[in-house]
Amino acid sequence: MNKEINIDLRRCLKAILKKWWLIIIIGTVCYILAYLITNNNSREDEYTAETTVYSLMDHSALTLYSEIITSSKVSERAATSLNIFNMDADSIKEMISVKSYSTTLVLGISATSSDINLAIKVANAVAEVFIEEVNNITSNDSVRLLDEAIAADLSYNKQTEQLKFRIIFTLAGIVLLCVWFIMREVFTSKVHNLSDIGLDGEIDIIGIIPLFNNKMEGDKK
Repeated sequence: MNKEINIDLRRCLKAILKKWWLIIIIGTVCYILAYLITNNNSREDEYTAETTVYSLMDHSALTLYSEIITSSKVSERAATSLNIFNMDADSIKEMISVKSYSTTLVLGISATSSDINLAIKVANAVAEVFIEEVNNITSNDSVRLLDEAIAADLSYNKQTEQLKFRIIFTLAGIVLLCVWFIMREVFTSKVHNLSDIGLDGEIDIIGIIPLFNNKMEGDKK
């Protein structure tokens, strides 16, 4: 016969509150560990600038040509036009991403960098090269510039992400500790009420013999 495990929520809550000091200690330790982990993170704030282009072709053709944006040829030409020290084709390819607006004939060309001005310059340079490449392939001005990137949005906030990780890590440590307290109470061998002794009515109780750990006064050792 499978015996159901009854959980006394009030008793579990008391067990947790009884160890409040340990919860504070574990929470502090977890926060310190999370702080040390995130403090060694060398990743800086990142900004994303977007340049949009539009096409006179149908959407499927524009999507097909969008693969040219991340090609080595476009990245190389963009790097040459920018002429920035330590900025090569591979660096630009890592910075670039493409967004297709399904309801319109518009593509968003985004560049992400820790340098806000660099993100803007790269997005515009790649868009310009892409337009030239597609128009050369199609032999007409089928792709044109819609909006040039003039600003960049903060896409990765280092402080916010660090704080989020520290809070989540700390809460996870506290929750695991509380679960451990609850499991100890649920599976304890101690008797807290008569239903525990009688296995919830499965056996009859004739009597109870308590076990005293402390010796009576006057007993010899």
